[in-house]
Amino acid sequence: MTLSDGDVRNVYLLGAGGHASVLLDLLLLLGIPLKGVVDRLMKTGDSWQGIPVTGDDETFLRTVAPEEALLVNGLGANPDCGPRNRLYDLFKENGYTFLTLSHPSAVLSKRTVLQEGTAVMAVAVLQSGVSIGENVVVNTRAAIDHDCTIEKGAFISPGATLCGNVLVREGAFIGAGAVLLPGVEIGAWSVIGAGALVTRSVEAGVVAIGSPAKKIRDTGFLGGI
Repeated sequence: MTLSDGDVRNVYLLGAGGHASVLLDLLLLLGIPLKGVVDRLMKTGDSWQGIPVTGDDETFLRTVAPEEALLVNGLGANPDCGPRNRLYDLFKENGYTFLTLSHPSAVLSKRTVLQEGTAVMAVAVLQSGVSIGENVVVNTRAAIDHDCTIEKGAFISPGATLCGNVLVREGAFIGAGAVLLPGVEIGAWSVIGAGALVTRSVEAGVVAIGSPAKKIRDTGFLGGI
């Protein structure tokens, strides 16, 4: 969801790494005040980039009620999307709501659909008929052309280009600068290497690199496990 005028819930950022830092900048740019940061490696009362730490996941779940909070998933993927998706699911199962964020410089068609928890970063372009599932990251300068579908929890890295009618299944990772030609499908939990040229569909749970992209091995984390 997007933050509406009059919403009195506090906003919390999950994670305190590099991806979280970029999201902090985006929140500041959008004028959204951040109440605190949740991170398992930091203690309650610590400070991260001037923001108070409210403890780890368990502490937060005990002390902040779902109706009092809006969350932003600051955990990245490198390239396993499993931890990021498990974090999202943990809080959703406990009744929490995630913000949907879009950088002001991003270009989104009026016929683009963004689901809860998605983050669209600076200078990204999403064309007509694009559908983005929950908890997806469309990173800096990524370009997603007409009628593409990105399923829940996928991660589109900086500078990636998805031509028309591409389907990226749940939890897949598209590396920086990769190019996916029209109509290809990327299987769930697969990894497309940086700079790869994907000319044919890629099965689930594999790593594919090169030009044209070819499978080199299984990921070992099919299903996010």
